[in-house]
Amino acid sequence: MFDVEDAHWWYASLHRLIRDVVAGERAGKGPLEIFDAGCGTGRLCQLLSEFGAVSGCDMSRLAVDRCAERGLPDISLLDLNDGDVGRSRYDVVTSIDVLYHQWVKDEAAVLRKLGDALRPGGVLIFQSPAFRFLRSRHDAAVLTGRRYTKKQVRRLVEEAGLAVETITYRVFFLFPLIAAYRFAQKPFVGRRGAAVVSDVAMPPLLINRMLLKVHLWENALLKRRSLPFGTSVFAVARKPLRR
Repeated sequence: MFDVEDAHWWYASLHRLIRDVVAGERAGKGPLEIFDAGCGTGRLCQLLSEFGAVSGCDMSRLAVDRCAERGLPDISLLDLNDGDVGRSRYDVVTSIDVLYHQWVKDEAAVLRKLGDALRPGGVLIFQSPAFRFLRSRHDAAVLTGRRYTKKQVRRLVEEAGLAVETITYRVFFLFPLIAAYRFAQKPFVGRRGAAVVSDVAMPPLLINRMLLKVHLWENALLKRRSLPFGTSVFAVARKPLRR
């Protein structure tokens, strides 16, 4: 992840989408307080630092060390299951491909905690992998505990006391190819001796550029309408001014 997330089309298009949401929050306001819950190796924190003070956490010491290599000063080693992230503290909280993980004991409780960490009127930006039938050896490699539908994400977010403003699937145009690839792997998932390999690898430069262009165009499309399927569920939700 540390090696590829600066340029890989999947990360770059997702980060551009998140950056655009945060830029909209920043417009007409002072610097924002931003928290990345489960920040991984820190590229998103770097990109959001132009909008205010960015802090983050991860339960992986390796991830926190990689954040330090990026020069990020405010990243803590913290388990979201039982760690304290504060109350009414942040204008923006991001949770990108975190709550799906096997080590998250109760994703609804963690999401409520992230909602509580927002100031009134603050925004949660959330993503998790979609559709159980897409489970593959990649999920085994990254310890996927659950995949979601839009309906499930909406329910989780609303039960956390937040109002959904945007909810959509992502990686829409590549979905048929990815689904076919994942189905082809099904006979080998969980088989004794089968390779457990992540799909995170840098494609050739020209292919990466082409896929990035496609997904930047998809970003523009999903800002106007909710896409009917994809490999991830993406949501933006707001904490009411009064609860």
